[in-house]
This record gives sequence, C-alpha cells and structure tokens, in this order.
Amino acid sequence: MINNESSSIVILGASGNLALTKLLPSLYILFTSGALPHNFVISGYSRTSMSNNAYRKLVKDNLKNNIDETLWMEGFLQEFLNTIHYYSGEYNSVEDFIEFHKVLDSISKNFPNKPNVLYYLSIPPSVFEPVINSLRECGAVTKGDLSTSVIVEKPFGYDTESAQALGKTLDQTFDESQVYRIDHYLGKEAIMNLMVMRFANLIFEPVWNRNYIDSVTVAWEEDKNIGSRGGYFDGAGIIRDVIQNHLLQILALVAMEKPSSYDSESIMAEKNKAVKSIEKITLENCILGQYTHGVCAGKPVVGYIDEQSVPSDSKRETFAKIKCAINNYRWSGVPFYLQAGKALTKSTTEIIIQFKEVPGDIFLSSHHPNKMVIEVQPDAGLKFFITNKVPGKGMVLKDVALDFSYVDGFNKTMPGAYERLLLDAIQGDKTLFIGYEELIHSWEIFTPILEKIDSGKADVFYYHAGTYGPEEANRI
Repeated sequence: MINNESSSIVILGASGNLALTKLLPSLYILFTSGALPHNFVISGYSRTSMSNNAYRKLVKDNLKNNIDETLWMEGFLQEFLNTIHYYSGEYNSVEDFIEFHKVLDSISKNFPNKPNVLYYLSIPPSVFEPVINSLRECGAVTKGDLSTSVIVEKPFGYDTESAQALGKTLDQTFDESQVYRIDHYLGKEAIMNLMVMRFANLIFEPVWNRNYIDSVTVAWEEDKNIGSRGGYFDGAGIIRDVIQNHLLQILALVAMEKPSSYDSESIMAEKNKAVKSIEKITLENCILGQYTHGVCAGKPVVGYIDEQSVPSDSKRETFAKIKCAINNYRWSGVPFYLQAGKALTKSTTEIIIQFKEVPGDIFLSSHHPNKMVIEVQPDAGLKFFITNKVPGKGMVLKDVALDFSYVDGFNKTMPGAYERLLLDAIQGDKTLFIGYEELIHSWEIFTPILEKIDSGKADVFYYHAGTYGPEEANRI
C-alpha cells in the first residue's frame, strides 16, 4: 500500500551519468520545493568502490553543474546530502544485495512507519536481469506488494522478442502494478498539456479528426553529431533511439480518444488502443539517412562512419522519416509522420497539425491552410497559424501566428521532466508511464522494418551534417 509519509529511493547504478546529472538533481529540486515525503532516504548502489562521504562530494559537484544557481542553498544542500547513502557491490551478487538491504533497514528504522521503497534501474541492459534476480533472491521484493516498486529506463528491449523477454524477467519479481516504465518525454510540460488542450477546450476536439486535419508530423531534430555514443548508437539507430519510444508516445497522445476519466488506467487504456490501431510500418513508407561531413552549430563535424567506434562500412540510420497509418474511424486516411535525425540544422522537438484547405475558397489572394505547431523543446509553446487581412486597401491576405510561450504565459521556470515523473512514481501515479501491453504493440509496429534495416535490406541516403536531412525524405 502506498503511503506519503516515508519513502526510500534506491538508485541502482548510482555512480552513472543519468543518476548524477538527472536523477539526483531532480530529487534535490523536489526536496527544496517541499514535494518529497517528510521522511525519506536516498540510497545509491553500484560497482564503483567509494565511501559515503566521497559519494556525497561527487553528488555535490554534479549538482553545481546541473541545477540553477538560484537553487544552490547551503542549508538545504547539506540537509539533502545527509539523506544520501552509498553502497558498492556486484549486480549479480545476492550476498551483496542482502548486506545492502541490511543497511537500508538500519537507516529507515527511525521512521514512524515502514517506508515505501522505489528502485530506479539506472543501469545498462546487460545487467538488467542479474539485478532483478538479485532483488528477488535477497528477499527485498514481494510480488504484488505496492509498497515496493521499480522504475525501468529505456531501452525496453531491442525488438518485440527481446521486449517480451525483459517483461518475463520483470514478471518473475514484480507485478505489472509495481512497474513504472519511464519515458522522460512524457514528463515535459508541452506533452502533458496535450490532453488539456484537446479535452478542456471546446474548439479543438470537433476538428480533431480526418474531416479537418490533413496530416500530423511529430519531429525530433538535433544539431549534434553522435560523438562518443558511436558504439551504442550503431547497434540501435535513430528509430530505436528516438522514434519507437519518444515520438510514438507523443503520437499516441495526439491520436487517442478521450479517456473516461483522468486516471492512469483510463489514459493508458486509450493510449494502448491508439497504438494498437497503427498499421505495421513497411520500407516503402520509410526514408533512412546517414550524415556525412559538414558543420553543426558552427563546428566542423566528421561523417558518421568516421565517428569513434563506428564501423567504416556502417549503414546505420542517423535520420528517419516514417509515414504511419492509423486504422480507425477518427484517423483513417490521415498520414502521421514520425521524423528524427542527428546532425541537422537545429535542436528541437515539435508536433505539427496541418489542417485541410478551406473548401470553396472565395479569396483571390494566396494563403495557406491553418497550421498548429506545438513546440515541445527547447522552448515549450504553441503557435496557431491563421489567415488575416493585411491592413490597408484591397483584399491582401497573410498568414499570421497566434503565439503562446509557457515561460511568458506563466512567468515561472519550467519544471524538469524527471522531477515530475519521479514525484509521480513516489506517489504511486502511473498516468505518465508506459504499460507492458502498449510497449509490445509499439515494438510490433517497428520490428519488421528493423529486421530488414539490420540485415542491410534498406536503402540509406546521405546528407551533409548541418542540413535538413536527405532530399529523398520529401518522397513521402
């Protein structure tokens, strides 16, 4: 049973980059805002040998580089650091996990009640299974007991079969009700606002269908090259890295039907229905690209095959544009485009809702159909392009933007995605997390083309770093 008085947050992989630059800074911000339970403890576990004090110093050094300086308050900081404890051990050692949990029990014995325990698997996929097995065999987890839960980071598998295998590994130790599969994009304000925009404003839902919308594009662009991630990325590619998870999750929120209520079960059910309605992708509806040398963000960039740890003959895609079809009454015939690429002109994520032409247009002056652009990052906001008359003589029309910015509109700092999602998991709210059934459906959509791409059966087109991607992307 979830209680909000005491929490024990256990970060497995505590010395890694994700823990130090995202998770712990987010927990510190939650702490300074008073959002965490009154009694809480943070425990880190990893293979790197160091003392409690050495780990706290490492956390402090990373906080300085990863939080706004206005949040750097020595009193709060020292109090936060005092809640952090570190233990080093092997991931496949049940004995090490038993000793670790003895330490956890001794730390929390002064709490007024038994704390909820939230495990965060900030670990590479290679040690996922031994960690889950160790948690079970050391007796730390009781399947179905909601006072213990686990957050799982992507990748949630490599294809349908591996995702099912990971699911079976989890199921040996945790019930699905205890599992929180995190996609940090779902914690971004602009994404969380999608349901509010659609279902709390009367003007949008009547036109949110095939009768009025011509196409939907979910686009992710980055003006950085692969750099030191070559070894990982060449085994995955942009579809696995970004499209199958982040962009598909956004598509589901755009396409889903209105849930019966704002609760995790209703929302997850409608998202799952939307994903299940997406037809499997074919290579005919997919354009792949790979960057060559160029200039990104003012700096010269080598071609992908010249990056560190990338084979010289690699055909791995760094760009992909995919045309999806949703086979249901609302969206039949409307193309949904998922597009992502590395080493492009800018770093941004946006959703473009392209409306249809006005039938029987009476104006001679040229103008364009309405368009809505939901900007997810870097600056969250919304632009709605409408046609207006230019002041003066004659009937001259011009497309203008109704522009809303979150920062200007609310005059407050945007909270980080990990802050929101960590707090939701601590409070037992699964609304913004991914269910197992939805995960498997998402892999079933992409696995057929991924198998062909991995075996070299897909064409890859080339583009210079710092450009918009391959020209062939305009074919679909």
